[in-house]
Amino acid sequence: MIKVSRQTAASLSEDAVRQQILSGELGPGTKVTEEALARDLSVSRATVRQALNTLTLEGLLTRHPRTRVLEVTRISAADVVDIYRARRVLELAGVEASATADDDSRQLLRRHVEAMAVAAHDGDILGFVLADTQCHSQTVAFSGSQVLVDTHRQIMTRLRLAMTRAESAEPNLAAELQTHQDFCQLILDGDVEGARANLTCRLDRAEQDLLAHADAATIETASDHGSTPPP
Repeated sequence: MIKVSRQTAASLSEDAVRQQILSGELGPGTKVTEEALARDLSVSRATVRQALNTLTLEGLLTRHPRTRVLEVTRISAADVVDIYRARRVLELAGVEASATADDDSRQLLRRHVEAMAVAAHDGDILGFVLADTQCHSQTVAFSGSQVLVDTHRQIMTRLRLAMTRAESAEPNLAAELQTHQDFCQLILDGDVEGARANLTCRLDRAEQDLLAHADAATIETASDHGSTPPP
């Protein structure tokens, strides 16, 4: 019973801090300490330590190379490019694997797209984004590898961190929905090449939009980290 209680407290602590980070309440570079969080959340430092370890593994927290203090991860423009490079590898591999995926997996993708349609109709942007993310996750799941799905989930968490303070216009839900519906139909029809082209176009556009509208306080240049962007 005690073990379950501690685990629940750690999970709740993780959720609380994760929400503060992804909502922008804790901005990039903000220092995060066990002592302060234990006090704010009214839990033990051991519980906080467990939560912080999880958030570090997710990439939301990073230990400063000089001070070794944990801080909210800063995402550079080079990081954004790298995130989308990784997404292309994982998601396009999923598209290739969809050719031999079972019908249940394909129908699961269709249901996620239907959830996007409901959210678009209701003007529910958050619901739309969550269903969109599930569509991309299901695309990777066609590979049949839980390791790849988990890796993709971590990448998408880092992407949400980059998007937290990106200044962008209201999304065109109808247009986004249509491209996802087209993609889903291509998958259902077994048109791998068409699905690859559709997904590649969407990822390219999303990457360019994020880089173009990013808030300088969140998306920094590679030089701010003392590094150079990859070729």
